Amino acid sequence: MSAANSLVDQLDDLVSLERGEIDRRIFSDEEIFDLEMKYIFGRAWLFLCHETQIPKRGDFFEAPMGRDNVLVVRQKDGSIRAFLNTCSHRGNAVCRAEEGNVKNFMCTYHGWTFGLDGELVGVPGKSIFYKDKLDLSKHPLRKVAQLETYRGFVFATFDETAPSLEDFLGPTGRLSLDLLAERGDMEVIPGIQKFVVNTNWKFTVDNVFDYYHPQITHMSAFAVGAIPSPPDEFVEGGALTDEGNRLEVPFLPTDLHNIVMISEYGHAISGPEQAVLEKDYGSQEPFAWRYTPGTQEKLGRYGSRVAGHPHIFPTTWLTAGGQLSLRIPRSPGVTEIWWYSFRDRNASGEQQAAELSGHIHYFGPAGLLEQEDGENWAQSTLQTRGGVSREVPQLLKMGLQTSKIIKEDGLAVIEAPINEHAQLWTYHSWREWLRNPTWEELRARTTPGDYI
Repeated sequence: MSAANSLVDQLDDLVSLERGEIDRRIFSDEEIFDLEMKYIFGRAWLFLCHETQIPKRGDFFEAPMGRDNVLVVRQKDGSIRAFLNTCSHRGNAVCRAEEGNVKNFMCTYHGWTFGLDGELVGVPGKSIFYKDKLDLSKHPLRKVAQLETYRGFVFATFDETAPSLEDFLGPTGRLSLDLLAERGDMEVIPGIQKFVVNTNWKFTVDNVFDYYHPQITHMSAFAVGAIPSPPDEFVEGGALTDEGNRLEVPFLPTDLHNIVMISEYGHAISGPEQAVLEKDYGSQEPFAWRYTPGTQEKLGRYGSRVAGHPHIFPTTWLTAGGQLSLRIPRSPGVTEIWWYSFRDRNASGEQQAAELSGHIHYFGPAGLLEQEDGENWAQSTLQTRGGVSREVPQLLKMGLQTSKIIKEDGLAVIEAPINEHAQLWTYHSWREWLRNPTWEELRARTTPGDYI
């Protein structure tokens, strides 16, 4: 039996929906990480960039696809192609820049030159060294299997048998992108914020849906007014001293108003209702974009109400503030995080500056919230390496098997007090991806049932 088969046979023990328990080995095991690269990142549709980042002929952007890097390039006819950033001769990168504009790509090793379409167009000394017997047409840059866009968001997959992007996204994935695209005439602000955290990538995804942690993790952010303070109420029970005195942990008003959407292939949206956010901010004005008749119709009944974080499996997170984040696995214990900030081209300069300031100060390398979260992720990852610590399961039991899943408008929706349904759905889907089923089987296995 191969090591991969052995691990696949253990998947039901590693992730249990019935018990709401996760084996900590999935956050540090090298063999599991290799399977993730092959069966998840080697097959899934992955976000690369937004079309506004490559508006002109010859514009390019380098994006990750698992362990590979691809160049996303605007073609002469306005279309978009993506191919591996590795020379077909000796494998050297054909582009060292992260983004820019070129007429062609040239390997700095021997000078092999490729057109914007990835075709090999020039080989130094072709007549002298190859006697004109080298067929250039057989050695282009390797292209992705499929590339498609949805409302300007560019995705690609290495799997030529993958369903279309629209089918992969489904109603929940499309709604996730709609919640950003509907904010206006959106474009990416030049410059992607990038930094590295010593954590497993799944902790960063888990945290997207976690509304149990802010009252503790983000006490500093509350204290300095970076986010609206919770009301002057405290959680009853639980957080007590040895003498039974209450520690006065703030009570967040998200407790009774969470909407969760889970869907095929592992996509999910989870968090408080829009009305809760507006109550916190004391005004509907910052969210005016939501209330045009066209946007209300586009978002639908549930999309209009949900304000939680959307996540497109495996690693694309969209925030309520108009950002998109990629969590890029570099090793079992290292994740690189990229932040794309969007702005409405029709907003005033003052509005754009205010939104950018929020983007910088909430998330990214200078983001107060993400730095607080990152400390937790790093510590949690560290404990998964302990000889004994790794045997303690992660618990996701909040609301387990108690919330009815409602199927309406193509969505699978749960309305419940604060819960861990979306996290558990993510791990369930992760487990099914690692079984490496056909796409049809994967869709069936990640179709929500009646409860989770």
